Amino acid sequence: MLARLTALAKRFFWPVLIVVFAASLALVLWSGQTENMSFKDAACSFEDKLPGCLESEPAWSEGLAFYDSALKASSDTLQSLKALLWEHWNLEFAGAGEPAVARNSILPLRVLETRKSGCMGLSWLAMMVAESRQIPLSVIMLPGHVFLRYGADSATGVNLEPNREGYSYTDQEYREKYKKGPWTGLEFKPLTPTQFVGLAAFNMGNLYLDSDLRKALTWYRMAEEFFSEYPGIKANQEIAKSRLPDHL
Repeated sequence: MLARLTALAKRFFWPVLIVVFAASLALVLWSGQTENMSFKDAACSFEDKLPGCLESEPAWSEGLAFYDSALKASSDTLQSLKALLWEHWNLEFAGAGEPAVARNSILPLRVLETRKSGCMGLSWLAMMVAESRQIPLSVIMLPGHVFLRYGADSATGVNLEPNREGYSYTDQEYREKYKKGPWTGLEFKPLTPTQFVGLAAFNMGNLYLDSDLRKALTWYRMAEEFFSEYPGIKANQEIAKSRLPDHL
């Protein structure tokens, strides 16, 4: 009997944990309007820390102080942001393939610690700065990739490639680079904070798709809560479910 109870506890631990986590994240970060979700508090929640955890992170505080100083000296918001990300914090591309989509490359607090990232983690960190300093910055999704756009107007905005120290590709160059897709109709539109959190949860689920199906499915469930319109979530959910043993 004890062995059976232990097995049941192990089976349901992750699903219950992630459901509770998703619910608490929604309550803490979302008051019913997507624009009220906080990139900063989401970063803390993904690390199982309380909202406001960044206040105790010296690298974060020093980074904002650097940005403020650079902006005061130059009055150039974009260049001050780029200097913070790629000079002061000296963020580097973690590398193509698995390093770019590893946990340390997705979660911004890990990125701040290791100074290496993929497109998700660096964009998340940049949006946290934008949120703190009212910078007109957005995250744009492509097939299997995200990039940053500076400026409220898409026609005059400046694209910043996270994996190339802010290099500015045009939309057309991105279309050509990612022409094989898969395209969903969500591309080239700024992601809301809730959509971005859902995409981050989707990426976390992908980390476990080949190693821990229960964890993968619970992360996908959370992703669906925040970004239900993204078809990749449902597709990978079905892949995970198809791999489950019949007795589970």
